[in-house]
Amino acid sequence: MTIMIDINKHRGLFIIFLAMIGATPPLATDMYLAAIPVIAREWGVGEHLVNLSLVLWFVSFSSSLLLYGPLSDKFGRRPVLMGGLFLFVVSSVLCTLSANVWQLIAFRILQGMGAAAPSAMVMAICRDKYEGEERRKALAYLGTVLAVAPMVAPMIGAFLLGLGSWRYIFLTQASMVACTFVVSFLFRETIQDRYRGEWYKVFFRYRNVFSNWKFMRTNLALGLSAGPLYAFIAFSPIYYIGINGFSETKFGFLFAFNAFGAMFGAFVCTRMLKYVKPNKLITICLGGAVFAAGGLWLFSFSAWYFFTCFTFLTTFFICMNRPLSNNLIIEQVNTDIGSASSFMVFTQLMFGALCMFAVSGTHGHRLEVFNLLFAAVAVLVMISWIFIRKRLS
Repeated sequence: MTIMIDINKHRGLFIIFLAMIGATPPLATDMYLAAIPVIAREWGVGEHLVNLSLVLWFVSFSSSLLLYGPLSDKFGRRPVLMGGLFLFVVSSVLCTLSANVWQLIAFRILQGMGAAAPSAMVMAICRDKYEGEERRKALAYLGTVLAVAPMVAPMIGAFLLGLGSWRYIFLTQASMVACTFVVSFLFRETIQDRYRGEWYKVFFRYRNVFSNWKFMRTNLALGLSAGPLYAFIAFSPIYYIGINGFSETKFGFLFAFNAFGAMFGAFVCTRMLKYVKPNKLITICLGGAVFAAGGLWLFSFSAWYFFTCFTFLTTFFICMNRPLSNNLIIEQVNTDIGSASSFMVFTQLMFGALCMFAVSGTHGHRLEVFNLLFAAVAVLVMISWIFIRKRLS
């Protein structure tokens, strides 16, 4: 008889477990950023080509989310989660063995497919287990813990580069996620109401999601706010290492500073919820993002430290808002939660991939494009929120 420790019963351990599976995507991206210029030099290719391994990772990641959500509604969160973690470990080892940039891109696409499963399951599991205010707090605490991953990942990547090879980065990713895979054996299934039809018909359940106009409208209005975060992920090594000539180590610290803004924003969210209603707090966050994006446009052209400060502020307000927005979006559905969670994250990530592609071009105006994108998204989301907030219950 197998005896399994039930981590589901311990809130603190359960949040840490969710953070472990939720940290898989940022580990796969942020730890790798400092290596992009190094790989380009080693293989004698352009940085924009190596950057495709980042952009297409996000495309693969986003598209796979649409697969895992419905499957988890049919077969449960646990098997989907564990299958994705296993695929991530295998593909990370293959990335380590890449012989050229095209192999690396192909294996990164596989890695993105694996990383999508834990990302989709985090929101679905939270929706299964928590309700209302409890879920809002859980997402805020989760956001605080999750922000540690992008904070330390670039520094780990820079350290591993200093040991001699970028391949150590993928080997480390495989090892860390292998540990998460082992811990996931202790996770007990959370879904209560599974889809009972034929397995292939589960994908038609997206019709219920798409016909839920409240969900679709809220998702489109608020989900796009994360776009600038992904633009920063792609543009930061270009700006700090490529344009300003900073070392990989200095880049790691500057990226960690921005990631601290994400953690601090999520933490402030948990404190502010005691005093401010969620919808009002969303308005404050979106207004703060508009202010920070305006400062970025006005001052970042003159010095790198203005760029650093205003991207920090933008990240702070966006990540203070994300637990609130994600909770508000997922509150609009009562059935097909896995599918809705996957589509929500898919929307955010596909828009994020577009933002990454926009700032990764070979043109000579990348800083201008980056700043314009930040400002345009902040203003668009704020206007959209003003129109929809009165229609939400």
